[in-house]
Amino acid sequence: MTREYKDLVNHILQYGTDQSCRNGSQRIIPHWSFTLDFSSGIDSAKLKLRKMYYKGVEGEFKTLIDPTPLENVVQFEMNGCNYWGDWAAKDGSINIDYHNKMHPQLERLILQIKDDPNSRRHMIDLWDHENVYFNYLSLPCCWHNMTFSVINNVLHMKWTQRSVDTMIGLPSDIYLAYLFMDYIANECDLKIGTCMFSLSNVHIYSEHIEGAMELLDRTEDDYNKPLKFELKA
Repeated sequence: MTREYKDLVNHILQYGTDQSCRNGSQRIIPHWSFTLDFSSGIDSAKLKLRKMYYKGVEGEFKTLIDPTPLENVVQFEMNGCNYWGDWAAKDGSINIDYHNKMHPQLERLILQIKDDPNSRRHMIDLWDHENVYFNYLSLPCCWHNMTFSVINNVLHMKWTQRSVDTMIGLPSDIYLAYLFMDYIANECDLKIGTCMFSLSNVHIYSEHIEGAMELLDRTEDDYNKPLKFELKA
């Protein structure tokens, strides 16, 4: 993962365009893609250039796959995920298609893979145009599609995002993608394979550029060194 992530950061810094955005200013490229091989296990999905807090991502994943209706940010917090409060209402209420549209798609997907693994229709799609257009959501989905292929009893996935916060969001999204793949593979008695990340509007916020440049000089020996990036709601 280190090489793929550094290649992206370097490309944005060198060739990205500086422009204003909804929550400040950014350096942005229109799209990027790369493929990671997750067959070697969970460490292949972890960024080793700075200290990361993956317990929060694990709590987010646990909350998203729980079929219980998701209505309040406290449900994330009870699972150890504390960053969703930035998008919740003052009373803690939250409305996100990451969960609303996840069920029953996830349950049906697992049944479909078990019944017909060679199908080319294994997909979860979370984007709801009306919810976005009429501003019904606390936050529209940034990652919004997972498309799966099963070949020789190995599960592969394409993960699609419409917007990518490269310094904070992307390392967590990669780990989240792994957790989804691992969960579905285990449910369907499959091995886990590759994941292609198809990314659009890939950006580094202006205030993160200095830290991004520092990260490029790091090696995997810097695994536990902190490098602070402020989350932007």
